[in-house]
Amino acid sequence: MRKYDAAELKLLNIQIGCVLRLARLQKYLSQEDLAALLESNSTMIGRVERAKNVSAWNKIFSISQELEVDYSSLFILMSKDQLLSIVDESLKFENKLTGEKAIYFDKLKAEIAKQYDLLNNGKFRTKT
Repeated sequence: MRKYDAAELKLLNIQIGCVLRLARLQKYLSQEDLAALLESNSTMIGRVERAKNVSAWNKIFSISQELEVDYSSLFILMSKDQLLSIVDESLKFENKLTGEKAIYFDKLKAEIAKQYDLLNNGKFRTKT
């Protein structure tokens, strides 16, 4: 088994949050709605979506099941374009796009680009 590059791990964490956020938005659920369905709290949902910490697999598994997202697919790193496309599609579903959220999405896209640059300049290369 190969050891993953730090940029790959960070990108996977970001990807998981982006995919789960889009699935939640496509079901027209707020973070609070999803948390209630999971008997959890919206803070945990937000932290997973924003990749603020590496979440326990069981939390991610519960969220993916509720949103009908294939759990194992979350751990296969997408291309840069695919991941940026998910972010753009999430923007379309945002009902309350505040200035703060717009800034967040811009920073998220910049972080994705930065991490892919690090990945492509490092030992492991992924086609984008």
